[in-house]
Amino acid sequence: MKAFKSFILLIKLMKYAVKIEVSLKPGHSNPEGETITQLLKELGYQVEKIDMSKIYTIIIQSSSQTEAKIKAEEMCKRLLTNPTKDNYAISVVEQ
Repeated sequence: MKAFKSFILLIKLMKYAVKIEVSLKPGHSNPEGETITQLLKELGYQVEKIDMSKIYTIIIQSSSQTEAKIKAEEMCKRLLTNPTKDNYAISVVEQ
């Protein structure tokens, strides 16, 4: 047990910026994008379509970039996305 505790102390946690972009899957309505498209047209812009997405930037501590991405996947599955209607993409950058 003592060796295990010593090993844990040797693991250095790094800071990572995790960016998660959440967008709607094809076929799902996007009322916010449709409203903005219409308003821009009314302002004279030749806009065909706007797709809205959310970008979450999360600063986390993790032992590796791979572990940070795994944590981000868990966040998406548990809270940030709805698998029925959302797609998501994750990028991880060391801080």
